[in-house]
Amino acid sequence: MEKLENFYNQIKNSPVFFGMNDEELRGLLECFNARVRKYEKGDMIIRQGDMISNIYLILKGNVNIEKDSYWGRRIIISRLGTNENLALSFVGSKDIESNIDAVTVEDTIVLVLSYEKCTSMCQNACTRHKILINNLFQILSKENIELIQKIENVSQKSIRDKLLTYLSNEAQKQHSNSFDIHFNRQDLADYLNVDRSAMSFELSKLQKEGIIEYNKNHFELLSI
Repeated sequence: MEKLENFYNQIKNSPVFFGMNDEELRGLLECFNARVRKYEKGDMIIRQGDMISNIYLILKGNVNIEKDSYWGRRIIISRLGTNENLALSFVGSKDIESNIDAVTVEDTIVLVLSYEKCTSMCQNACTRHKILINNLFQILSKENIELIQKIENVSQKSIRDKLLTYLSNEAQKQHSNSFDIHFNRQDLADYLNVDRSAMSFELSKLQKEGIIEYNKNHFELLSI
């Protein structure tokens, strides 16, 4: 078990706890019995069918939100990184079965918080709890926007259009036409729900046509 104090400054600067002073934050973490847990690459933090009872704030590492089809094909719904939350966008209430897997892409450290305590006001209606709930709603709103972008990406009819829509959205999100993406080729294919070989062929065509340039996970969108 990792020591919470070792990550205190990072926790303090997380959007989840924005607007809290040290006294409020330390009191809330103690009240929630918050704990830090480490997972190795490939571990499942949440499995399909698990009962959700916690929210997980990623302190270090990356996590794929995945779902397997009936025939076992993996679909990547989203990738979450530092300061992002598991089980917030994908669960409507506590104590329901998860319909997704949360799988670590690399060694990952998370802050574990009680879902019920995070989303229910305490008897004292303390200021720190009001701040927390407001922050969670703000984060949920942002994450829902990103899920809508995912729908836009995968709803395009052709692989070419899926790639261009995804890359365009990434450029807008990162405020630059030159950027890195989080996915390797297989993960990007699983995210867009396309065949990897066919996707790589389309990427090569786009580069030859002078629409994009790329090297591994770095992309640049070119004027046409």
